[in-house]
Amino acid sequence: MPDPLLEISGLVTSYGPIEVLHGIDLFVNEGEIVTLVGANGAGKTTLMRCISGVQPTKAGTIRYAGAPLARVPDHARAGLGIAHSPEGRQIFGDLSVEENLALGGYHRTDDLSPDMEDVFTLFPILKTKRHLAAGGLSGGQQQMLAIGRAIMGRPKLLLLDEPSMGLAPVLVDQILEVISTLRKRGVTLLVVEQNAYAALSIADRGYVMETGKIALSGSAGNLIADPRVREAYLGA
Repeated sequence: MPDPLLEISGLVTSYGPIEVLHGIDLFVNEGEIVTLVGANGAGKTTLMRCISGVQPTKAGTIRYAGAPLARVPDHARAGLGIAHSPEGRQIFGDLSVEENLALGGYHRTDDLSPDMEDVFTLFPILKTKRHLAAGGLSGGQQQMLAIGRAIMGRPKLLLLDEPSMGLAPVLVDQILEVISTLRKRGVTLLVVEQNAYAALSIADRGYVMETGKIALSGSAGNLIADPRVREAYLGA
């Protein structure tokens, strides 16, 4: 078996004196969609921040494409093929939609135009608003923009943190369709999602996080069928 594209072993991190991740072990194979589910405060967003380099780690290793990331600063990880669409969108409201998308490819030296048109194909509403300030977009449109900005980096590994948060069901379906389309194109995805059933329905595998630890893991189908997951996260 080839090495995973992303492999995390014994990961520990803290906010000040408070340890929030307690020895996380996780892997994502190339071409997979892997989802992280769990209650608020379980540590899912912190784990994503560790992978993208925003949150420093205290112990353990994160390996990407077989190489450790410990000495790679956050801004350089995009150049390796890691893109992060963060929780809360974090778009630049005073900049136009087009300018926000261009920032997603800041590390590239080639022509961004074909990729920008590709984003507009995935999210047609963004094309009609390309010259407008991003701060004037609806919440759903801002989420599309945050994902599109990440796509502009041509990632091999795309980290999506709560891509459907606060969206109407029809927009959730559109976001899930885009995630499936990206996987078909060869993008590997690690997805944090409160809508556990929706996330697991398109994933290959999943992990359940509880209070900074991995409580369960397995195929998406097995997790959907697990009574513990159904009771705690699927409303069954």
